[in-house]
Amino acid sequence: MKKLINIKMIIVLLLLSCFGLSNDSYGQQPDYAKWGKSAVQETMKQYPNFKIVNYEYDGKVIISDERSQYNFEFTLEQDEKEKKVNVYVLVNPKTNQLIDIHFDEIEDLS
Repeated sequence: MKKLINIKMIIVLLLLSCFGLSNDSYGQQPDYAKWGKSAVQETMKQYPNFKIVNYEYDGKVIISDERSQYNFEFTLEQDEKEKKVNVYVLVNPKTNQLIDIHFDEIEDLS
């Protein structure tokens, strides 16, 4: 079972990396794509026994010249139980560097 979950996680990461590749005919990737990948990776670390069944980008909040927040909502599943988690990725837009990632469990869908 654990091996199957790891294979699914690898597939998710590969799909995300494919979406992250820029192609001139399709234009550049959105600025949140890099931070979405970071959100997926950190969510997998924070919730190692859960699988990610869905995630959505919920927008960007400009806090200051040196702080922006990218918001994501994840649906996680473990043993047929689901939970929703908001993931907030804080970055410095001037340096394009990650500041921190915060998690907020918002709902158990059991």
